[in-house]
Amino acid sequence: MSETAVLRLLKNDHRTARAAAGESISFPDDCAKALLGELMSDEVVKALYHDGWGYAALTTCGLVLVRSLPTLKVARIPAPLLILRHAYGVFGSVDVLVDGKPHKLHGSKLDPKGELLGTAGQLLPPGSPLRPGRGRRLSTWVRRHPVSVAAAAAVVALAGLNPGSGGEKAVAQDRTYRTADVPDFEGTFLASAVAKARLDGWRKVSAADASSAHRPVKPTAPGWRVCFQSPSANVPAWPSLSPLTLYAVPEREACPAWLHDSRRILMPGLVGERFDAASRTLVDLGLDDVDAFHAHTGERLNEGGSRDLDDWQVCRQHPESGSEVSTTTRPDLWLSGPGISCTEPSPSPVPKPKPKPKPKPRPQPSYGTSGGGSGGGGTGGGSSSRTGSGSGGSSGTSGGTGGSNGGSATGGRVGVQFGQYCAPVGATATTGDGRPAKCFMGRDGQARWGYNSG
Repeated sequence: MSETAVLRLLKNDHRTARAAAGESISFPDDCAKALLGELMSDEVVKALYHDGWGYAALTTCGLVLVRSLPTLKVARIPAPLLILRHAYGVFGSVDVLVDGKPHKLHGSKLDPKGELLGTAGQLLPPGSPLRPGRGRRLSTWVRRHPVSVAAAAAVVALAGLNPGSGGEKAVAQDRTYRTADVPDFEGTFLASAVAKARLDGWRKVSAADASSAHRPVKPTAPGWRVCFQSPSANVPAWPSLSPLTLYAVPEREACPAWLHDSRRILMPGLVGERFDAASRTLVDLGLDDVDAFHAHTGERLNEGGSRDLDDWQVCRQHPESGSEVSTTTRPDLWLSGPGISCTEPSPSPVPKPKPKPKPKPRPQPSYGTSGGGSGGGGTGGGSSSRTGSGSGGSSGTSGGTGGSNGGSATGGRVGVQFGQYCAPVGATATTGDGRPAKCFMGRDGQARWGYNSG
């Protein structure tokens, strides 16, 4: 399976999607499948690390180690983790104790300084018997320094014989290096938690931002609430040797899902406020981008518009008041103009009148219609010509010619007769009985209607 396919396999699973998108560590096919098979249904991976020739996944339940060489092996280490050494070196490696052996974890982009690992565990003090190799180093030192060992034994014997000031110092020293269960500070105010931790004898108490904003936080800052702590609560620790880190967010924000996740805030109630005041409130919370719409028409108001919206009133909002949202959310506000009620119905649009159709042009009289009378006159003229006078014949010729001109105007004269004079040559018409006619030039030099065979 290619690297792209492996990444797709991890990104498509809700338990590993965020870590796969933010990390650059490439898991082999068998390791990716083994990790998905080991995770529980509600377990989420926070960060991925290199672990020698293998890999490690920090989850909400602890640490999962996956190794493919020489054989595939998966190991689960429940929280709290035992931290041997915080981030050090060029790669910001963190040493974690697993089954008595140190594991060097490094290479995470989501946890480059090992803060997530520190939150999930506790730092073992230098004198802890859990540290690997301590017994071997002590025996080696005893063999190499016999005189010092004898002197130390004599001091201890004398201290036992004289239970005076030396005994009090021993009790004080024992009290200084005592172990205690770490209190649970999550959900308390930061200033109160810091004060209580210092009374309990913690050597160093620091505060940091629990979200991805990485804002500077003073331990005595008011209005901040603790979300996470390192070491974790209810685990044994050495207050005089171990530092305590409290991760907090402002009281008006909700704790992130995990350490250094995106900021989450409670959406304020903005209905009834002026738009300028509502915008300032959102900007103060980190919500810089707001979409404004007209409460009645739904028209977008803050894109390319020249309206002054400061005095407009907020009628509706999304997300609703009290909703827990990320600072990447873009709220929507519906506004109404000054003096206009939020419940006022939108004005009914006036329909535009339909355009009147243009009148169709009147048909021009055809040549055949206008020449009908002339044709009749031509016929009468022809008849007159055939009955006698030469002037009548001339009149018939003229009338026939006039009728032909009328027929040629449109090429569609109706009611002509074959043999009747016509003009111009090539004009077409229809006889009274419906046959096609055409104007032909006769041998005598006169144009007459004939049958149109074409």
